[in-house]
Amino acid sequence: MNTFRKFSYLSTGLTYLLIFVGGLVRVAGAGMGCPDWPKCFDRWIPPTSLEQLPDHIDPAKFNIVLAWIEYSNRLFGALVGLIITITAFLAFKYYKHVNRIKWSVLAAFFLTLVEGWLGSILVDTVLNPINITLHLFMALVIVMLLLYAAQEAYYVENPDSEKMSRYPSNLKWMFGLLAGILLLDVVLGTEIRGGLEMIRKDNPMVESQFLLNMLGPFKYIHTILGFIITGFSGMLWYRLVNNSINPSKIMTQISTAILGLVLTQIIMGELLVFLNVIPTIQLFHMWIASWILGLVMVQYTAWNQSQLTHE
Repeated sequence: MNTFRKFSYLSTGLTYLLIFVGGLVRVAGAGMGCPDWPKCFDRWIPPTSLEQLPDHIDPAKFNIVLAWIEYSNRLFGALVGLIITITAFLAFKYYKHVNRIKWSVLAAFFLTLVEGWLGSILVDTVLNPINITLHLFMALVIVMLLLYAAQEAYYVENPDSEKMSRYPSNLKWMFGLLAGILLLDVVLGTEIRGGLEMIRKDNPMVESQFLLNMLGPFKYIHTILGFIITGFSGMLWYRLVNNSINPSKIMTQISTAILGLVLTQIIMGELLVFLNVIPTIQLFHMWIASWILGLVMVQYTAWNQSQLTHE
């Protein structure tokens, strides 16, 4: 494994972890733990006591735990940005002649810069729900781009890895549609979560089931999309594993993992309804959805390599 692939997998893993940490910040209610950006209470190192607050800062806004949670998220985001920058440099060093790798990583790098800018906008707009959703959406796209580049680099090094496998040739549209529906469902789920938070803030004593009913048709659309995703995942598993000639080990494992995670998501979604929308379950529900998106990209690259091998 060359240095580029090591950094591409590292940057992907760290981005996944950053998505989780960002969700944790939101669950903890620490999104405005630092009311300014990029500093925290006008300091490069967050204050640890009221005495360290600048005179123009209202002490009532200061919570040391929330401040450090939010600032730690920013520091970790800066580390991830640095790793992605190194990955982009290595992509041009090792694969400047392979456009699909080079431009994918470059796109991930520029989206990372936009993500940093969006972080400041989130603070300026006091966690506007639309900006939060856009922030997550772009993080998911970055993960998919990095995984695509990493897998393509693997196939450049191992061009015969899918030589013995033969998959149906008319599946490209299914991969694209599944990824699109997954992204839409994640965005819709994030909007539902934001809507619940806004309604709960105004109605703190109301039960979660009643709050869900107040969201109207959105929660039903989210559920329907979940069942559509299950259907597509099952169809792809059948076509790629059960209805193919000598499917590779990675294809079998990834396809099975996707189907298992999708079914897990359905169970977690039902638990959210029956257990009063527990924030921790919400966090993992969103995070597992991001895993599925990444695995679909790996699944697609394996299928595509087989198609290229047998052209």
